[in-house]
Amino acid sequence: MILVVNLSPAWQRTLFFDEFSLGEVNRVQRVVETASGKGVNVARVLMTLGERVRLLTVAGGRRGKLFCQALAANGIRARIVPVRGETRFCQTLVGGNAATEVVEESAALQRTEVRAVFDAFEEELKRTKILVLSGTVPRGCGDNFYARLTRAARKAGVPVAVDAQKAQLMGAVREHPSLVKINRAELAAAAGKGGVTALRKFGAERVVITSGAKPVVGFDGRERWVVHPPRVKALNPIGSGDSMLAGIVAGLRRGWDLREAVRLGVACGAANALTETAGVVRAADVRRLLCEC
Repeated sequence: MILVVNLSPAWQRTLFFDEFSLGEVNRVQRVVETASGKGVNVARVLMTLGERVRLLTVAGGRRGKLFCQALAANGIRARIVPVRGETRFCQTLVGGNAATEVVEESAALQRTEVRAVFDAFEEELKRTKILVLSGTVPRGCGDNFYARLTRAARKAGVPVAVDAQKAQLMGAVREHPSLVKINRAELAAAAGKGGVTALRKFGAERVVITSGAKPVVGFDGRERWVVHPPRVKALNPIGSGDSMLAGIVAGLRRGWDLREAVRLGVACGAANALTETAGVVRAADVRRLLCEC
């Protein structure tokens, strides 16, 4: 089983416009609402790829109920820890050949809630083959939360894939995760001029660097190589990075080398851009685009 940990889930509303202009009246043509968050997107794509996956997350309030109902409707198996704070609300505005995100921060977790999450994690880890840590961590968890999870997983012999930022990222890296997926801006913020060399020196075994629709760079510990994404006419590119991570993890779970796993990840990222909703791919699109990577 692949376990995906995501402590900053969201109730997502995506608004579609023919055109969108700041400071003007913009009329919505279509609205899509769904459960979202980086880890949710990863889990949904992994499920589409046929992988056995379980999501560990939190939910609270009225939007938390909608979130839980949507996960069930999507068929996503989840361990949901109830929390006092309301599940955050995020919006994506799609129009004028661009997508704009309006992101609410997650509510802080109480000490007892953090303990409940960690207890749930320890139970789920017993049947986990790969651990994925994806997204931001709410206030109250401490800057070392992902480091604690990575350390526990490595002790249990479970490989870890990390897609995080700043302190959570670097804390996890020092615990020697199997894979770090990161974009260029996050890499500069985390490692400065040291870049990939610094990440690997700190403890990352393998690194995949993304930059939107530009080529993806991979380091497998021995060599550096590049995968060029196929050209697509994007409908909504939000969630493509999460979809890419799902594809990479699925490839590694199947025993592929990192280069081939990244090709699957790139195909998933491109396939996500062809759908209205973040973290949604069509299997037929993935198969077709994989041939173009």
